[in-house]
Amino acid sequence: MMQELQADTVNNPTVTPTDVDRVSSLESGLSHLTGTKTTYDVVLLDLNLPDSAGLETLDSVTEINSSVAIVVLTGVGDQQLGRDAVDKGAQDFLIKAQVTPRVLDKAISYAQTRKAQTDAIQQQRNELQVLNWVIRHEIRNDAAIILGWANELMPDSASERRSLNRIEDASDHIVKLTKSVGGLVNTLEDDKAELNAIEMTSVLEAEATRLQETHDSVTITVADGSPESVSVRANEFLGTVFRNVLSSAIERNAADGQHIEISVQPPTRTESESTIDPVSTDGGDSDTYVWVSVKDDGEVIDHLTSESLTTTLDTREADETHIGLYFVNRFMTQYGGEVRLEDDAPDGKIIRLGFVPA
Repeated sequence: MMQELQADTVNNPTVTPTDVDRVSSLESGLSHLTGTKTTYDVVLLDLNLPDSAGLETLDSVTEINSSVAIVVLTGVGDQQLGRDAVDKGAQDFLIKAQVTPRVLDKAISYAQTRKAQTDAIQQQRNELQVLNWVIRHEIRNDAAIILGWANELMPDSASERRSLNRIEDASDHIVKLTKSVGGLVNTLEDDKAELNAIEMTSVLEAEATRLQETHDSVTITVADGSPESVSVRANEFLGTVFRNVLSSAIERNAADGQHIEISVQPPTRTESESTIDPVSTDGGDSDTYVWVSVKDDGEVIDHLTSESLTTTLDTREADETHIGLYFVNRFMTQYGGEVRLEDDAPDGKIIRLGFVPA
């Protein structure tokens, strides 16, 4: 088959020329992977060799060389074995009786691409683990030192006391954030986060108060008619969601006198009263959501739309507002809700968060 594949490059220029080393046992294959200077791009691995069979064969290869792409070959009726092999680290599987040179070439190309993508994701996770360590140790330690020094200060006036309180609150907040950053990263990577009934109003008010105290030129108000208490489906990072939305509104307007208005609208219908229409952009019934709207008079975000928050984020090109709201959208998706961005003519933007009521 590999000889046919190599010969096929003459008649089919799209087929990649291939240098092949063929061995008939697992022991010989492992020797080639470890005992030669050759760097292999792909291993075509039969799971029924004379000296090894089944998934143990795959385990032996990945233990020796974790950087090579692997396409396993199975017999007719062994499709489940092939799928299990992919779950354990192989990039693809083929049924031997159904392999043609063209199918094999495509499988090899796909396996190399998928392996490169998997390695890139793993590298990102490793870097996140390092960043997590730095945040939890280095930054937390410095914040704890600042907090300790602040506790030693004795203010002489009410204004000094207010300033000192802000320093203490900010330092304490940093320490708390560094303790939860590992869980936050894990939550973002997990599409099925554990959700609970969270009393939303108090969380929203706490974040608004904290930002109001640290930005004297900004006025944050809650619109008349907003309910005093509403519970939604969320987790311990609900405050992080609100903080990013409010911070994005502040970041887009450096002028004094900025006004941010928050409004909360409970569902207009219950799930039992829900019909097919109207439907939200994510497929949920928008009338059954708890809507939190953040309206500001800052710069209009022309380059952002509700749809742009759902696409893959390139952090090299995205600004702080895009990154923050993309982050918010990730959590809202886990919560079963959605994010909407609406222009508030003539100036400003309305960011709307739709939560599933608890």
